[in-house]
Amino acid sequence: MTDADANPLFARHTASQTEKAYCALEEMVVTGELPPGSQWSEVALSEKVGFGRTPTREALHKLAYQRLVHIAPRQGVFISEIDYQGQLKIIQARREIERLIVSQAALCASDAERAALRQLAGELEGLKALNDMRVYMRLHFCLTSRLGEAARNTYAAEFYAMLQTLARRFLYFHQKRHSNLAHICDLHIAQINAIADGDAERAMAAATARNDYAEQLARNILMELIVTSAVTISPAER
Repeated sequence: MTDADANPLFARHTASQTEKAYCALEEMVVTGELPPGSQWSEVALSEKVGFGRTPTREALHKLAYQRLVHIAPRQGVFISEIDYQGQLKIIQARREIERLIVSQAALCASDAERAALRQLAGELEGLKALNDMRVYMRLHFCLTSRLGEAARNTYAAEFYAMLQTLARRFLYFHQKRHSNLAHICDLHIAQINAIADGDAERAMAAATARNDYAEQLARNILMELIVTSAVTISPAER
């Protein structure tokens, strides 16, 4: 068993075999263990995650809905390429849904949830010195889950989680740009503290700042790819 197997990044507390298979596959896609563009059979993926065909198939359908894989009849499962053009649209959508999530979390979170968020802020503070991208991925996933629960809106939380998974994958594949995680941790900490304090306006302002940072990063990467002719971008997205 590898360290990743023993300490999965995106583990959820669930007894569902489908959800466990989904978590394992999601991590493999996000971290590139299942490389973009690679082709797999359902049987191979089932063996890779250690779950039966049925939960693996159901997990793959969820990943397909999230645009992380493409299931082609009689051909197999294709791991989606990173959608560089779509990344700006992902951030655009996340801006709006995150405002709802964080404002509602600030207003609706229980005392226990606020305490858990403060603890998470402390872990992010410690990460500034540790500077480990895998730890950041775990904390980012945990934060997404906790905010979704605290917002008391399962519809918004599900959509938010999907956008965060796509954003997480983009960031992981460009982690060399984050030799120092201090700034991105500070952005999260400001948002968490505002929510824990019950300040919805400050939480939304912190969310805006974090998405501004993510958008600028995505634009910089896109422009570099344009220069190297790896991708084209429409005028509307420049």
